[in-house]
Amino acid sequence: MRPSAPTDRPARRTRLRAVWWQALLAGALLSTGWNAGAADPAPAPETIRQVLDRSARTRLDGYAQHQVDPAHSALIRADLERIFNQLAHRPDIELLVVDGPFHAETLAGRMLVVSASLAALPEGERLFILAHEVGHAVMGHWGELGDLYTRLIPGEVRPEVTDAVAPQLGREASNLVHGHEYAADAYAWQILRSLGYGMDSVMAALQVVPGMGDTPTHPATRKRYARLRMLGENDLRSAALKNPD
Repeated sequence: MRPSAPTDRPARRTRLRAVWWQALLAGALLSTGWNAGAADPAPAPETIRQVLDRSARTRLDGYAQHQVDPAHSALIRADLERIFNQLAHRPDIELLVVDGPFHAETLAGRMLVVSASLAALPEGERLFILAHEVGHAVMGHWGELGDLYTRLIPGEVRPEVTDAVAPQLGREASNLVHGHEYAADAYAWQILRSLGYGMDSVMAALQVVPGMGDTPTHPATRKRYARLRMLGENDLRSAALKNPD
């Protein structure tokens, strides 16, 4: 097969993004029983928000079955409280600490899910990762992504509709969530500075998954670090923090 010429790369990345987001949506539909077998009763029509919300609940139910070391869970909860104490208003966020390899995400807009392995990291790295997820919740990123899905799939979810919008969804969703990652990084950096940590902790946290390049949901690590360096050490703190300068 002929290697792609440089001018082919943007189109190839667009196709890959479309395939990834289409697969993600298909996984959500399957996990909620939307694509049930012919022998099963036909499910009630759903909107895309209902599908995504039920998919998140299904994932949370699976996570909740994993038991973790109470000491690890207590440490992570204490870290989260330190972050909350830096904010002018306590956000409506719940924490679920789960067993398994390193993992951190915010589901359904308010449930922060992290693996107990986070407890093994140095304090500054733990705080940055947790603050990053808090940023996603506080800035309403789940709702913004839901708005995008709803705009492209405004009515009942049907295969012919989702298949038709997959390329556009791939482009727009990746652009949106890449922006979310940069924003959550900046939010976490503000929190980390208010707690007395420096950019070295940020860089170490971003390298927990080393050598990560661009994916449909995350910009490359080097891009995230470069964006944070552009913010500098002396820019104004977020208005969400207590007593901003």
